[in-house]
Amino acid sequence: MSVVQLFHQIARNDFGFFQQVRAVSDVMTRSSELVTLTLDTTFEMAWEKFRRSGTQHAPVINPEDQKVVGIVSDRDLLRHRPRFLGTAAETDADQKAIRENVSRFMTRSPIWCSAGASPVRAMSLMLDHHIDCVLVSEDGRTLDGIVTPQNFIVTLLLYHRVCTRDFNLKRLRLVDLDLNNGIPLDEIFARGAQTVRDVMTKDAHSVNRDDQLLTAISQMQDREIRHLPVVAADGKLVGMLSDRDVLKVLPTPRQRSEEPQIRFRQTLFETEDKAILHERVDAVMNKQIHGVHPDMLLTDALAILQGNSLSGVPVVDQQTQQLTGMLTTSDVLRVFRVVMQIGSLSETPAELETVAWSLLHDLSPSATIDDSVPIHSAWKLDFRRIRFFKSASPSVSSGNSWGQWQRIVTTSRRMPYAGSNPVFDSTPFVTTESAL
Repeated sequence: MSVVQLFHQIARNDFGFFQQVRAVSDVMTRSSELVTLTLDTTFEMAWEKFRRSGTQHAPVINPEDQKVVGIVSDRDLLRHRPRFLGTAAETDADQKAIRENVSRFMTRSPIWCSAGASPVRAMSLMLDHHIDCVLVSEDGRTLDGIVTPQNFIVTLLLYHRVCTRDFNLKRLRLVDLDLNNGIPLDEIFARGAQTVRDVMTKDAHSVNRDDQLLTAISQMQDREIRHLPVVAADGKLVGMLSDRDVLKVLPTPRQRSEEPQIRFRQTLFETEDKAILHERVDAVMNKQIHGVHPDMLLTDALAILQGNSLSGVPVVDQQTQQLTGMLTTSDVLRVFRVVMQIGSLSETPAELETVAWSLLHDLSPSATIDDSVPIHSAWKLDFRRIRFFKSASPSVSSGNSWGQWQRIVTTSRRMPYAGSNPVFDSTPFVTTESAL
C-alpha cells in the first residue's frame, strides 16, 4: 500500500477511529513530554516552570528512586501564591513563602490508572473525583504519563480534522442506537454531538455581579461546579468566575489542612481572612469572555477550549445575549464516555471488559460479589449479567466483598468467566480501595 492510499483510508476512516482508542496509552501524554518537579523544588521554581511550559499539572518525583510521590496543579500554585507578591504591599513573609518546597502543598495521594486501562475508566475517575488529571502508572509509583481532559479534546479534534464524514448528519434518534442497526461509532458521535447545544449543560447556574465572593464560593461548593457565569441585573453576561479566579485572591494559607474534605473544594477555599469573602464578584471575575453560541459546531467550540487552555465557556444566545448554558470539559468527557461505552457494547462478548470495568466501581463498597452481578450502562439502553464463579487462580466466589475482589483484580491480569465466554485480559487500574 502506498502512502497516498494509506492517507485515503485514514480520511475515509476505514480503520474505525473510535474503535482504535482502546487504552489510556492511546491518548495519554507520555512521561518524556511532561514537566516534572522534585521534592526540593521551590514554589518560585515551580511557578516559573508552569509559566514557561503552559502546563497545568506536574508530577513530583523523588530523585533518589525516581518514583512519583505526589502531584502539583496550577490550582495548588494559585492557592499558595502570596496575593501581594511583586507589589508595594509585599512582605518578608511573602518572600519566605515562595522559597518553600512544593512538598508543603502537593497532593500526596494522586489518583492513577494503568496504561492498559480503558479510556472510559480514566474519564470516570476524572468525573467522579472532580479532577483534571489522572497519573498513568502500572504500580502507582513509576510514572508512565498522565491523562487529562485536554487529551480527549485533542483526540476529538484530530478525528474531525483527519477523517471525512460523508454520512447524512440528521439528528440521532434513540432507535438509532439499536445495536443491531450496525451504525458506525463515528456516525453515532457525529450525529449525536453536532453542535454545542447537543453537549452543553443547560440551566447553568450564575451569580450577579454585585454578589459577594462568599455567595459565589458557596454556589460552587453546593453544586460541585468550577465555573460561574456572572450576569448583570438585565440578565446579560458580563464576566466569568472560575475557581482559579477565586484562588488568585485568597491569601496564602499558613499550612495545608489534612482534615478530610466534607465539601467540594473545601481545602482550596478555606481562609482565615473573612474580609476577602465580602468582596464583590465583579472585582474578582474575569471580564474577558470566550463565549460560544448554542448552534456553533462542537468542533469550533472544542478548538476554543483547546486554543485558550480553558476548562469551560459560557453559552450565549446570539440575538438576546442571554446566558443559555455552559460548555465544560466535563461535558466533553461525558459525551466521549457515552460513545466509548456504546462502542464496547456493540462488540463481541470477549471485548465487553471496557464497559464492565468502567461500571463495576459504581457498586456499593459494602456489596458482595454473588454468583451473578448485574452490569448496566449509565445510558440505560442495555443490561447484561456477567457471572463470576469459583476458580483456582485467582479465587473469586460468592461472598467475596468488594474490597477483597478489588484486591484480587489489582494483583491479577486475568479474571476467569463462566461458560463459553473467553477470559478477559483485565489490566489493573487502581492502586488502593481509597482511589475509587
